[in-house]
Amino acid sequence: MKFRVATRKSALALAQTTMAADAIVAANADLLTYELVSMTTEGDRRLDKSLASFGGKGVFIKELEIALLEGRADIAIHSLKDMPAEVLPQFKLAAVLKREDPRDAFLSRGGAAGVRFMDLPTGARVGTGSIRRVVQLKALRPDLEYVPIRGNIQTRIGKLAELDGVVLAAAGLKRMGLADQVTEYFSTEQVLPASGQGILAIETLNDENPQESRGLGRADLAQILARVNDVATFCVASAEMAYLKALNAGCQFPVASFAEFVDGGSNENAQALKIRGIYWDEKSSRLLRAETSGPLDLNSADSVQQAKNLGIELAREIQKRL
Repeated sequence: MKFRVATRKSALALAQTTMAADAIVAANADLLTYELVSMTTEGDRRLDKSLASFGGKGVFIKELEIALLEGRADIAIHSLKDMPAEVLPQFKLAAVLKREDPRDAFLSRGGAAGVRFMDLPTGARVGTGSIRRVVQLKALRPDLEYVPIRGNIQTRIGKLAELDGVVLAAAGLKRMGLADQVTEYFSTEQVLPASGQGILAIETLNDENPQESRGLGRADLAQILARVNDVATFCVASAEMAYLKALNAGCQFPVASFAEFVDGGSNENAQALKIRGIYWDEKSSRLLRAETSGPLDLNSADSVQQAKNLGIELAREIQKRL
């Protein structure tokens, strides 16, 4: 059987999509083949403007979702951090792969031997296209200049010719084999990652959608994707996206959340999910922080809802501080 995969044309997107498609094939005993259906999205075309100025996160996934609706693809692969907090009713988040390194990385000239972020001279210029990163980096180094940049990984790394440093997601660098260019990684305490950062998401048509795929049958596809889904990462993703949804926040807001499993206590089989969040309050010019945690049973049919509830609880903690 062959499945068709909608993907963006960028080098990173193609690398990530191939990685996800290969994982699906491997999880199904190599009984499948796949075909890439590549396209350029609005987010890829309009590199001269910030994402918040022309539509936010959805600009990276709209064309891929149209391919699903028109029956030109069976699945679409996205970086979860590029997806809105809630997908449209016609679609569903069917599966996720195990999370790659969620941290942000700092690159300066010289790679690993380059000048570290906290050692940059006052007035140094650091490039990033993320307002989430800027508000957190300013908390660490308010004396630096933060320059907006967009483009693919190679383009942004190329900005080191004119900037003192750039900040990129570690996951993308590692998937592209560029980890040797990293000067240092920010801890999640220093810079909280974007919600969903490092997670590859697999999107399909919703089961209730009347538009039938012209490729694999819906039931077959669900079983195929269930075999590759990483349950722990799906719960983490559900918590982080529920936080964004509860705050009605998109990429135009300096907001982020990061969930991780921690020791659940004396019971060695117990698991707990901790989720931390930030939110920039424009009115008071304060970076609000909160965290919460709770038990989560990965073997329970309610595990995803338990994770979502924690994300919602975290959003309420932030709202109390507004």
